[in-house]
Amino acid sequence: MFVALSMQLPAHAEEPAVDTSKWRCKYCEFEEGYSGELEFGAGYVSEDSFKFGEYTGLHEDGGFFVGNADIRYRGEDATYMDLSVSDAGLDSRSLDIEGGRQGKYKLFLQYDEIQHYISDSAKTPYRGIGGESLRLPAGWVTAPTTGGMTELDTSLRDVDLETERKRIGVGMSFIPASRWEYAVKYRHETKEGERGLAGTFFFNSSKLVAPVDYETDQLDVSASYTRKKWQAKIAYYGSLFRNKKESLTWQNPYTPVVAGGDTGRIALPPDNQFHQLIASGGYQLADRTRAVGDVAIGRMEQDESFFAATQNPNLAVPLPRSKADMQVDTLTANFRLISSLTDKLRLNAAFNYNDRDNDSPRATFFWVTTDSFAAAPRTNQPYSFTKSTYKVNADYRFARRTKGSVGYDYEKYERTYQEVNKTKEHTVWGKLNFRAMDNVDLRMRVAHADRDGSDYEVVSEIQPPQNPRLRLFNMADRTRKTAEFHASITPVERVSLGLGADYSKDDYDDSTLGLTESKEISINADASVVLTEDISLHAFLSHQKIESDQAGSAAFSTPDWTGENEDTIDTAGIGFTYQVIKDKLDIGADYTVAKSDGEVTVKSGAPDSEFPDLSTTLKSLRLYATYQLQESLSLRATYWYEDYDSDDWSVDGVSPDTISNVLSFGEKSPTYDVNVFTLALRYKF
Repeated sequence: MFVALSMQLPAHAEEPAVDTSKWRCKYCEFEEGYSGELEFGAGYVSEDSFKFGEYTGLHEDGGFFVGNADIRYRGEDATYMDLSVSDAGLDSRSLDIEGGRQGKYKLFLQYDEIQHYISDSAKTPYRGIGGESLRLPAGWVTAPTTGGMTELDTSLRDVDLETERKRIGVGMSFIPASRWEYAVKYRHETKEGERGLAGTFFFNSSKLVAPVDYETDQLDVSASYTRKKWQAKIAYYGSLFRNKKESLTWQNPYTPVVAGGDTGRIALPPDNQFHQLIASGGYQLADRTRAVGDVAIGRMEQDESFFAATQNPNLAVPLPRSKADMQVDTLTANFRLISSLTDKLRLNAAFNYNDRDNDSPRATFFWVTTDSFAAAPRTNQPYSFTKSTYKVNADYRFARRTKGSVGYDYEKYERTYQEVNKTKEHTVWGKLNFRAMDNVDLRMRVAHADRDGSDYEVVSEIQPPQNPRLRLFNMADRTRKTAEFHASITPVERVSLGLGADYSKDDYDDSTLGLTESKEISINADASVVLTEDISLHAFLSHQKIESDQAGSAAFSTPDWTGENEDTIDTAGIGFTYQVIKDKLDIGADYTVAKSDGEVTVKSGAPDSEFPDLSTTLKSLRLYATYQLQESLSLRATYWYEDYDSDDWSVDGVSPDTISNVLSFGEKSPTYDVNVFTLALRYKF
C-alpha cells in the first residue's frame, strides 16, 4: 500500500534529494542479451514412403540430422533479433530471422523449402522425363489398344512424381517519423519437379509425366499513416509468374486413327502477371463507433504466343491472332461499421464488393480435337462476374453470462457467359453464448439460407451442348439449413470436457438433373483430466458423415439414373503426460486412429451398381521422454510409429495395360508401416 503526502514548501526552500538507488520494480524486469533454445541430434526412418513423407521430408529410410533453434536478443537501446531454424536436417526446412530497433525499423529474411512427394509407384515407357518432349523407346510397336503394345512391359521404367518449392523473402519496415511507417517485402520462389498429366488421341489416352519448372516473384510496398482518430494505408502488390517449360509434346503410343496423328502437344501454364493497388483505413466516428474499409484495384495479364492448333501436318488450321492478349481487371472493396450503442448492445454492418471484368478479346477459333479431326469453330467466352454482399448483425448481452446475436446476410451474383445471369441468396442466423456457474460454456448457432436465380439458360456457344434439364449446383436454386452446438464443461477443477455437433443440409428441389441434395453431420468430444500434480490424461473422438444425391440422364433426356455418395470419417485419440521424477524426467504418449470410407451407389432400371468402397486406415503412436541432465541441458528421445493402409479401386490392380484405351501409370494405393526414432540434446540459455 502506498500513501501519497504533499505539502507546499516556501518558495526559497530546496526540495530534499530523493535516493532512488534501491528502487526496484520486480514486475518490470527487461530481458537483455541473448536467450533461446538449441536442439541437435540424430534420427532414423525405417522405410521409404512418399505418402508418409508427403510434406514432412521423411520419405527415405536411413538417418537424418535433427536441428532446430530459437534465439532471441534484446538490447537496452530497444534493438532486438529473433532467429528461428526448423528441421535443418530435412528436405522441408525453414529459416526466419528478424531484427531491428523497436519503434524505428525492422529487417527480416525468410527461407523455406517445401517438398511434395506425390507418388513413388508410377511407371512409364516414355523417355525424356523432365524435358518438354516425351519419346517412346526405340523399337516401340504401336497398336489399337494397350493389350497389343508388345514392347510395353519391357520398356516400363519407374518414375517418381514430386515437386520441390524453394522460397526466399527479404524485407524491411521503418518509421522515419512518429506517425509514418514504410514497408517493402520481396519474395522469390522456384518450383521444380514432375507431375502427372493426361494426353489424348481421339478416344485413346496416355498418362504423361509433365515437367514443373516455375519461377514467381512477388513484391509488396506500403506506406501507413496514423492519427489518434484515424489510420490510413496505401500499398502495391505485384506478382510475376514464369514457366521455363512452355509445352509438352509426346509420341502417340497407339496406332494413329488418322494419318499424321503421331505426335501431340499440350500447353503448360503460361507466363502471367498480376498488379494491385490497395488503399485501406479506419476512422473513429465517435467514442463507441468505428468505420474501417479497404479498396483494391488490380489487373491480370497473359500475353503468350499461341501454339499451332495441331501437330498433325495434314491439318491446316488458321489462328485468329498470334498472341493471347488476355486481360482481367479486378475491383474489390470491403467496408465495415461497428457501433456499441450501449454497454449491452453492439451493431455491425458490412459491405463486400468483388468485380472481375474479363476484358480479353473474343475470337472464333478453328481448332482440332486431339490432333485428329478438325472440329466446328468455337468462340471463347471471357467470363466475368460481380459479387456483392451485405451483412448486418446485432450482439446483445442479456446478462453477464449470456450474449445473443442475430444477423442477416444478402449476396448477389451477376455473371456473363454463364447459364444463370443472376443469383440472390438471403441468410438469417442467430447465435447464443451462455456461461453457467463458471464451469459451463455453451454456444449455439442456427442459420437458414435461400438462393434463387434468374432463368436457367443453356449457353449456346458451349459445345457439345448441355442437357437443358441439367442444373449446375453452384448456380442452382438452393435451400441451406445449418445448426451448431458446442459445450465446454469443467465439472471439477481437474477435469475439462468438450462436446460439439455441426449439421448442414442443402436441398436443390428445382434441379431435375445434377446435384439434388447434400448433407453433412459431425460430432466430436474431448476430455482432459489432471489425475495428480504429475500425471494428466487427454482423449478425443470425432465422427463425420457427408452424403450427396445426384440425378443423371444417359439418354440426354429425363433422369434415368441416380447416384448416392456417402463418405464417413472416424477419428479417436488418447494420450498422457507423466512427470516421473520432478524437474528431472518427463514422459508422454499419444495414440491416434483414423478411418475413412467412401461408398458410391448407382441406381437405374437395372439392379443397383455399387462401386468398391474407397477406404483408408491410419494408426499413429508417438512416445517421448525428456531427461534433465543439467538446469539448462536436457536429453529428449522420441519414437513415432505410423501404419497406413488405403484401398482405391480406380488404382489398385490397374496395371499400365489393364484398360484397353488408357495407358496408365500402374500406380498402387499408398500403404506403409514406418518407425521414426530421434535422440537430441536441448540447450536453453
